[in-house]
Amino acid sequence: MNIPFLGLAGGLSRRIYAAFLIAAVVPTALAGAIGVYLSLTALKNETLRNLDQEVTVRSQGIGRFFEQLSSELLYLANTRGLVDLTAARQSGDKWLLDAATKRLERDYAALASLYPHIYQIRLLTALGDEWIRVDRKPAGVYVVPRSELQPKGDRYYFKDAMNAGVGQIYVSPLDLNVEFGQVEKPERPVIRVATPVVGTTGEKIGVLIINLHADILLEQIQQMADARQGTAYLLDNQGHYVSRSAGSSQGAFSMEPIERLLEIFPASITRNLAEHGVSPVLDDGWIVAHAPIDFAPQAIEETSRGRWRIALAFPERELFLAVVNLYLLYVVLLVALLITAIGGYALSRHLLRPLEALSRETDAIASGDFTRQVVPVGNDEIAALGTKFNSMARRLHESSLAINAHRERLEAEVRERTRELERERASLEAVIENTAEGILAIGRDGVIHLLNPAARGLFAQTTALPDIGSSIETYWPQWRAIATDASDGGLRCDVELKNQIVSLAVTPTTDGFIVVARDVSLERAILDERRELDRQMFQMEKLTTLGELAMGLAHEIGNPLAGMKAVAQAMQYEEDIPPDLIEALKRMESEIDRLSGFLRSFHGFAAPQAIQPEACKLELILEDVLFWTRKDARSQGIDFTLSGFGDLPPVAADPHQLKQVFLNLLVNAVHAMPSGGTVSLHAATKGKCACIDIRDTGVGMSVETQSRIFEPFFTTRREGTGLGLAIVRKIIEQHGGSIEVASQPGHGTCFTLTWPFAWR
Repeated sequence: MNIPFLGLAGGLSRRIYAAFLIAAVVPTALAGAIGVYLSLTALKNETLRNLDQEVTVRSQGIGRFFEQLSSELLYLANTRGLVDLTAARQSGDKWLLDAATKRLERDYAALASLYPHIYQIRLLTALGDEWIRVDRKPAGVYVVPRSELQPKGDRYYFKDAMNAGVGQIYVSPLDLNVEFGQVEKPERPVIRVATPVVGTTGEKIGVLIINLHADILLEQIQQMADARQGTAYLLDNQGHYVSRSAGSSQGAFSMEPIERLLEIFPASITRNLAEHGVSPVLDDGWIVAHAPIDFAPQAIEETSRGRWRIALAFPERELFLAVVNLYLLYVVLLVALLITAIGGYALSRHLLRPLEALSRETDAIASGDFTRQVVPVGNDEIAALGTKFNSMARRLHESSLAINAHRERLEAEVRERTRELERERASLEAVIENTAEGILAIGRDGVIHLLNPAARGLFAQTTALPDIGSSIETYWPQWRAIATDASDGGLRCDVELKNQIVSLAVTPTTDGFIVVARDVSLERAILDERRELDRQMFQMEKLTTLGELAMGLAHEIGNPLAGMKAVAQAMQYEEDIPPDLIEALKRMESEIDRLSGFLRSFHGFAAPQAIQPEACKLELILEDVLFWTRKDARSQGIDFTLSGFGDLPPVAADPHQLKQVFLNLLVNAVHAMPSGGTVSLHAATKGKCACIDIRDTGVGMSVETQSRIFEPFFTTRREGTGLGLAIVRKIIEQHGGSIEVASQPGHGTCFTLTWPFAWR
């Protein structure tokens, strides 16, 4: 529906109309809200008072009934007939026992006749056997014959009643009556009121129990629910409840745990009911009132749940439904609002009619027609607005003509500048296509937007060449980290791929990155080779200097040590030498031998003997070496395994130096396995050389240790000299072989030797 004034004057009509509505709605709505609030508050307070009063009156009425019934029960528990019955049972006189029993049956039948809610009256012995039982049947009160009496000693209510004190009243929870081990049909919810019965000497001889129809309580809560159109609840002292809603039939009887109320009420109301809180309470849209039931002053509480209670609850929204019935107030409000709306609409139309023409001309100017004018009527503010509008329209027309001329000049300049940019772009494309450097344009998301032929050549070793739209991370997995580092101001770095090294110069742009790439694999390989040669030259110079130093030390220290040993040995044969001094001389001789052995190691490293190679069977060499090492190895739980040596041809080696190589390697392997293990020796043919693996299951070595184990004087054992592996490598290299090591901490070590055969 199109309402004309709603689109006029830039919303001015709507504002004027809204002002009229607000002027009428605010006072009316405020007065109505105050009236509704006061009515709701008064109704709420009155409802709470009436609700609490009704629940209290109901609970008091139920309490008076139970108090009267308890008095009757206590009276029956202390009648003369019960005393006679006790005396007759003790005397064994059947005639007196039968007479006393019939007298009590008449008394119990008379009481059952006075109270229509009494379902059963029973006298149970101390063992729980029924002695007297009176039932209420539809036809009247009925005394059960002795032959139909039942044992009830296993029932909870009998045990609880027997535990009650003399003169106290026990009230059981609400449950269904059970006969002969089955729930009685039709189902009859009952409440049992009981008290202990004492004999002539004061001991408990049984229990007197009255079964009440639960209807006396259920009818009360049903009446409360119907009267208030809510839901009434009966809560027992065991934490269970039964409920009745307004207009509901009795239906099946069901006791629910009080925790199920959380499905109906908020936690605060459920907790208030469970903990006997204040009443009434209003929370989260519910009004709940509850009151305890005082059965009798002599009644006992069975659990920490407290006493029986009745409660009544209904939604708070019922109060608002009552307030809605104030039809007259709402009719007045509606009429006032309708009159205000009509008056506001008429006044806005009268005031804003001159603005309609101004709005139409404004739309025309907005569409590009600057020749439009309005005819001012009158001398008020709107007429002045029309005059100013005409002046504005003329200036806009003049400005439009000037803007069109300037636009034509700008378009000519743009066309000329575009042709220049096209020429520059063609030149730049030629440079990019023919440069030897790879150039790529990569977006922020890693997608390739440009790459020249040189850049495609960088990916020649990949299975699929990249193209526009490909992801650079497919070819350079490191790209994400490179882009992050280059975002702040550019980056120069190398990308190490599987078969090549690419040098990158990355420059960030607003849309991504410009990358200049170059394959530097050959340059890096040449540089690495040069560094390796420099390292080997330095190592050779260091070893030469170290050898000269070792020879000098061996010569300068060896001669004095020989003299010291000769003197020590001569002094041991002198007469009258104390035993302590002889022991000291022997220790000195032992230390001199140790230093001499150390100097021999120096000599072997600095100036090893000239090799005299001959054809050697590795299997025979290892037999000699293992003969000297196997005993110490077995004492530490270490085994040796050999494989592949029997099929190998002889190798060209000096047998003594070859034994020294294997002896040093096997001793190191034994020392690397303090907790025992296995040393595996495997041999195989590799071209013109024998390839021997010596693998242990010891502690292994770190990468740093592996890089230094062949250096002179480097050792990981406190008692080692650090020359064993240096001598081993020097012997192997003199024979034209090589040695490599592979190890991981905790996973053992493997030395791999290559040794040339004698006949190849």
